[in-house]
Amino acid sequence: MGIIQELPEQLANRIAAGEVVERPASVVKELVENAIDAGATKVEVDLEEAGIRLIKVRDNGHGFYEEDAPRAFLRHATSKIRDEHDLFRIRTLGFRGEALASIASVSHVTLKSRRTEEDGFEMTLQGGVVTAQTPAAANVGTEIAVSQLFYNTPARLKYLKTSATELASITDTLNRIALSHPEVRLTAFHEDKELLRTSGNGDIKQVMLAIYGRQVAAQIVTASSKTNDYSLSAHLVRPEVTRSNKQYVTLILNGRSIKNFALTQSVLEGYHTLLPIGRYPIAVLEVNMDPMLIDVNVHPTKREVRLSKEKELCQLIRETVQLTLREQRLIPSVKPKERPAQRTEQERLDFTVERIPVTDEAPTWNYPLPREPVTSPSRWSPTPLVNEAPEPIDSIVESEAVETKGERLPPLDVIGQLHASYIVCGAEDGMYVIDQHAAQERIKYELFYEQLGNPDKEYQLLLLPLTLEFTQEETLAIEEVAPLLKEAGLELEPFGGNTFLVREIPTWYPQHDLEGTVRDLIEMAIRDRSVNLAKYREDASILMACKRSIKANHPLNHEMMQQLIHDLNQTTSPYTCPHGRPILVKWSTYELEKLFKRVM
Repeated sequence: MGIIQELPEQLANRIAAGEVVERPASVVKELVENAIDAGATKVEVDLEEAGIRLIKVRDNGHGFYEEDAPRAFLRHATSKIRDEHDLFRIRTLGFRGEALASIASVSHVTLKSRRTEEDGFEMTLQGGVVTAQTPAAANVGTEIAVSQLFYNTPARLKYLKTSATELASITDTLNRIALSHPEVRLTAFHEDKELLRTSGNGDIKQVMLAIYGRQVAAQIVTASSKTNDYSLSAHLVRPEVTRSNKQYVTLILNGRSIKNFALTQSVLEGYHTLLPIGRYPIAVLEVNMDPMLIDVNVHPTKREVRLSKEKELCQLIRETVQLTLREQRLIPSVKPKERPAQRTEQERLDFTVERIPVTDEAPTWNYPLPREPVTSPSRWSPTPLVNEAPEPIDSIVESEAVETKGERLPPLDVIGQLHASYIVCGAEDGMYVIDQHAAQERIKYELFYEQLGNPDKEYQLLLLPLTLEFTQEETLAIEEVAPLLKEAGLELEPFGGNTFLVREIPTWYPQHDLEGTVRDLIEMAIRDRSVNLAKYREDASILMACKRSIKANHPLNHEMMQQLIHDLNQTTSPYTCPHGRPILVKWSTYELEKLFKRVM
């Protein structure tokens, strides 16, 4: 007699729920995405006890046919897939037919719905079993209430985090959905406390304002680019505002918020050298593509996807972010914390006044804005919002009357040197202080990067061969990666035992630590089974720039300071050193006026 048997449907649903319904945020995600798939333009979410006691989602979508309602809670039941060909042309958020069945199997569910042409009805389920279905008054659309989540799976309930943590996860989920669908008016409450409210006017910058606040929204710049396969719209927050992790980089592919390490890394590379070490940007990237290029059916929660032309998209993202930020003037400026209430009787000096408050998580400086607020042609509408919608971005962004494109630094007059470390300069719009070490680091970094980044094919013989000894394990590995090293211009000649000789090297190899360079490349080849010369040249450029730049407490004469500023102005990004620290800081004329009580 055999021992294999088919699991009962209810037990199978509970097992599937472990993949789809990990926590209350999973339920919120599935229900809100279903509402959007149903054509809703307005979605309301109500929560109690971080979703454990109650999750209620109301929408104004097209609603359920009454006869479809019981089938909707069967596993692998869906209206969005008809045959295998549809799997490669998915444009909806939900399609696997697992969500409602999984949710219902571990909770109490009440469904109330009505289509425009039909009467409303109400259906209740407990543990995935329909217990009642009756006519009921209902608005057009659907309302689903999920209560007593995990009541029949106490082990799952036991491993939930604190209410605050679960609520934070729900909020993050809602934020990502709102960013993915700015055309949907989304509101969310937790026990009468508002978590999120978006206008639904289609402007993603308004959604960013609702989520991140005014200080972040005032620092958004938008760019778009496209290839034959991809269309990209990037909403980037200037590097003044940073966070301590990567979770604030939001990737949206065909209206779906996803996770992808390579794409996120491309965003970070675009911000390269503009952020301090250990800090990360806020950015939202919208990508549209042919559904044939993306497989969204690789994970039950549909957050992870597989791309067929990932390298092409990574390059597009990296270059778009880099070029967009390069056009901005990113000079930190000391700001007052409050706007002036009044002017004194003294004549106001004719200078630009910058009045953007300092954000809590940013350093104590702000980067000035471009002359005109940057808007997205595809999203932006100058029409004022109505009701409780947020204030338009144009009324929040106060721009500085400077030109960013084609200019790197404003005209600066050298006044002198402070503590043999900082160069003090005057300008029409205020006073600037330059960190001389950081400035020369940027100059030399770009010089070395250019030299190492465009190496020639020439080699030079060493007067004395470089002799390197390795362990037996390393020797065996070197024999495997020898072809990779040869492509990188490094040929190791066996010299008996575990010893190798290097007789010639490419002329671009850094000379200050030749043995270290060779060993670094060998270790990279063994570890990664590849040699990333671009990354190595980058690291080497930063190291050499740091070692060969003037240090603090180094006196400079007037001509030397002028030359340093001139050379800095020729760099592509004269605002931060290669480590992301600011090179210069500005005190606006307004702040100086305030210090001397010319304004109150």
